[in-house]
Parts: sequence; C-alpha cells; structure tokens
Amino acid sequence: MPPALAKFFTYWSLTFAVFLIYMFSMFVAGLDVWESIMESVRKRRKEMAPVPAYDLNPMAGKTIAGTLGIGPGQQPDAKRQWVLDRAAAVAQGLGLTQIRIVVLEDSKEHPLVHFHDGTQIRSYRVDKTWVAEARAGNSEREQQIKDLLERYLASDFLGRHAVRPKRTTELARGKDA
Repeated sequence: MPPALAKFFTYWSLTFAVFLIYMFSMFVAGLDVWESIMESVRKRRKEMAPVPAYDLNPMAGKTIAGTLGIGPGQQPDAKRQWVLDRAAAVAQGLGLTQIRIVVLEDSKEHPLVHFHDGTQIRSYRVDKTWVAEARAGNSEREQQIKDLLERYLASDFLGRHAVRPKRTTELARGKDA
C-alpha cells in the first residue's frame, strides 16, 4: 500500500468503521419502520369488510343462446325497435312466452332478429328495403315480414316444418332442382 494511503487509513479508519456501523444501523431501523407500517396495513385490511370474490368464469352454466342479449344501457334505434316490436308480437301470437328476442344489424344494415329460448338460438335476416317500406306505411310489406317470421318460428321452435318457407338462395335452388 502506498505510504500516503497507509497514513490516511491510519487516521481515518476508525471514522470509516463508525460511519459503516451508523449506515447499517440506519438500514436496520428503516426495515423496522417498514415492518411496523406493513403490520398496521395488515391489521386494517383484516378489520375491513371482505371484498366479494370475482367470478372467474361468469359464463359457467350458461348456453351460448343464454348469453345473447343487448348490454345494459343499450337501446335499439327506431328501425330495430320497430322490427323488435313486430317480432315480439309474432312470438306472443305463437305462445312462445319464454323466448328472448334481440335485434341487431349486419354490415349491410339489414336487421338480424335473434330468437332464443335458453337451449337453441335462431337468427333471421329481414330485408332492409322491406322494413323501410313497411315503416313508410306499406301494410302489405309489414304483413309479409310478420308472416315469414311466424312461419320460421313455428318451424324452428314448435316443430311445424310443413309451414317453413321454401329456400330462396342460389345454393338451395341448386339442391331442389
């Protein structure tokens, strides 16, 4: 060790030792204060009312059809409300009182009417031009919409398959031919 450094440590070594002991005691005191704070926090948490546990799987016990519905605070617009009113009237007329009905729109703004009874879900698309004409006062279109919904519901939920409308898509036309 160089003589200047040896002379420095000779005179100041006791000061460094006292300083290190002081720093260590401050560290231990800080840990003690931290522990007492945490102990008081634990006591307060014990005294508080228990927080209800969150349900990890809120969909447990529900079918896919049972999860369908409009969220809280959401109200359908005028067109969807009009379709919902007609669909509800048709379902009531058939005696389907336990059925839930939700009306949404697809990307082309056609109303999609979803019917579910908790075990099965059926969705039907209503043409937007038919809805516009019926809302404008065309009672024939309104009756046509009601008739189709009634026939589909009777077929799918009541088992009256003879009243189901014939398929109208190009793929279905190819199957029938």
